[in-house]
Amino acid sequence: MEYYRDPRRQLEIFYEIISAINARMSQQEVLQVMLSRIVSDLGYRAATLRLLNEERQTLELKAFHGLSEAYLSKGAVELAKSGIDSTVLTEKKCLSILDVCSEKGFQYSTAARREGLASLLALPLVLHGKAIGVLHVYSAEKREFSPGEQAFLEGIVGLGAQAIRRAQFFEAFHRLAHNLISSLDLQQVLRTLLLESVKELNVRAGSIRLFGPKRQTLHLTTSWGLSDTYLKKGEVELAKSPVDQKVMKEARPVTIEDVTKETGFQYIKEAEREGIRSVLVIPLRLRDVIIGVMRLYSRQVRRFTPEEISLADTVADLGAIAVENARLHQMVKERMEALKEDADGWYRFLSLG
Repeated sequence: MEYYRDPRRQLEIFYEIISAINARMSQQEVLQVMLSRIVSDLGYRAATLRLLNEERQTLELKAFHGLSEAYLSKGAVELAKSGIDSTVLTEKKCLSILDVCSEKGFQYSTAARREGLASLLALPLVLHGKAIGVLHVYSAEKREFSPGEQAFLEGIVGLGAQAIRRAQFFEAFHRLAHNLISSLDLQQVLRTLLLESVKELNVRAGSIRLFGPKRQTLHLTTSWGLSDTYLKKGEVELAKSPVDQKVMKEARPVTIEDVTKETGFQYIKEAEREGIRSVLVIPLRLRDVIIGVMRLYSRQVRRFTPEEISLADTVADLGAIAVENARLHQMVKERMEALKEDADGWYRFLSLG
């Protein structure tokens, strides 16, 4: 079957994938539709789609079609051991392999032979100039992939990248919103905001700092993934932290792609020892007043995408509202307890009379 040479069938496949995206299916459902159409309708042996985990430098399986459980459980795809995928991600271009079973740059050639895989076309998923994953398309027999075939699959991969981010952030925001409003305990709200943000943006660590009454110092309220040594490095004073000054002045997220080359970071040497390279600083806004900042740390030199920054910013705004609700709840709780103590005191006084 060589449907990829049929323009009409190509349009039908594009339409089916776009329909799946517009139907607001989950990320998993959209990807399964995409891979099933690629394999079943275009006559390939199998396909996998993996997304890049920047912190671990691995490719994590998100969808597959036509492969056995034995093959899928072979192990993680590590960029250090997979020259093919490393090249595809770095150069952001397709790579065709005639025989994966004898290719040194293919991490699991023995497993591929047992699975009956022959040739491979690896395509990068690129979003805003940044490679976020890799699509593998396998044939059952050794063969060359034509330029037209590659161009068609590149178009599908482009749709896939958009669908992944759209579904990923929609699902993430829905989950974050639910988790944030499920508690009125201030510390729990802050912890949830931080942990969910670290998880969704796939960073190494994070912290939340809130302003004190004089708004001169950002006080640590919660953290994750940072050592005690780093946390005890000293106070974050607004006057000595240009990056936080910029966040305050512009009221928007600020990124530091490489702290080792940044003069506006207050504790550069301590950050280097901690293994921190990139930082995303997001303001916590409440009714146009910034009450603190959330910092997300990566151990890789990383360029955060507009979607990642937008998600973190939106979630931070929601988190600030949740923080205010938790504070109000705590105030009401304390006043109710005080009133109860007063009432109990009057009751004891009157009973003595």
